[in-house]
Amino acid sequence: MLHRSEACRFDSFFSELEELIVIAETSTSKGLCSGKGDNQTFDLIPRSPSLEEVEEAKLTLKECLSDLFKLNMKDRLASALQTLSRAETGLSPDQQKSVRVFRENFDEFISDFLSFEQDNSEYELQKLARDQILSSIKKSHDTHLSNKRLLESLDKEEEDMRERLEEVKLRKEKLMSDWERLMSGSEGMKSQYEAQEKRLAVAEEKKRIAEERMSLSTVPWSSLKAQFL
Repeated sequence: MLHRSEACRFDSFFSELEELIVIAETSTSKGLCSGKGDNQTFDLIPRSPSLEEVEEAKLTLKECLSDLFKLNMKDRLASALQTLSRAETGLSPDQQKSVRVFRENFDEFISDFLSFEQDNSEYELQKLARDQILSSIKKSHDTHLSNKRLLESLDKEEEDMRERLEEVKLRKEKLMSDWERLMSGSEGMKSQYEAQEKRLAVAEEKKRIAEERMSLSTVPWSSLKAQFL
């Protein structure tokens, strides 16, 4: 029977599509991305800051540590560290040590965190595109299941009501045509998904490498936050 043969072909295709959906939904991606930012240099100041300037620098430092990606954060953080590094009062020995260690390695520590947002945004963009394609594929698969149920209903109707055979045959032909277009469209989406998976894999690898680099700066960052947050 022609329609039954076509339905089997559709069912075979969408069974493979369902496997793709299951694999995609059970896979997980973890990691952080990072990169390199501009170098930051510190200008020397000719005098020790006043206690008021020290307190203002401490407040600025606290704000920067609370919101790493705030606009102009890097310059404000550099300025605060510069002031605190020259302070003779207003800081505990541990705070002075934490400031000195971070300031000496400022470029290395800050660049990974500042470039994280850019690389992570790229990863999230690629993941969003992949998820949107997957969502379309899932909708196609749901439509396939609906079509499959409809075909079964139509087959039963054809058996029970022979006098409506011609009408039912016309409806089935239209259904097959719509189904064919659905499969053609789904094949294109499947190709897009596979291509997007490759782009996502590249972005994920960048995140993994960046996470390894960023982990080297964890101790100084934690020390600085422990002293000022």
